Amino acid sequence: MKNKNHYTEDPTTILTGDIIEPSPAKRSLSLLLSSRSGSLMLQDAMLQAGNDHCRALLAQTAMEHAGALAVMAGRLNSIAPQGSQYYQAVLAAYAEKAVEKVRRW
Repeated sequence: MKNKNHYTEDPTTILTGDIIEPSPAKRSLSLLLSSRSGSLMLQDAMLQAGNDHCRALLAQTAMEHAGALAVMAGRLNSIAPQGSQYYQAVLAAYAEKAVEKVRRW
């Protein structure tokens, strides 16, 4: 850097040159994973995502099956109405157990 002005009344020196911005600290996934806590955090996130996916699949399957059983109970009721109370009892029993499994998961 050079002195720009030698004839100033101020005793400080005026400097010229390029301004260099400080580079930000580089944070990357590989840097995060290199630490033990980062690796554990990623493993925990993956487990939680898998758990949520399984819970959603269980709930989806339970609703599909309950719906299919309800349609079947309706059809059977129109064919053989004397079994209506049994169709409803089977549907209710299935639905109760399915709800318990989803809640427990």
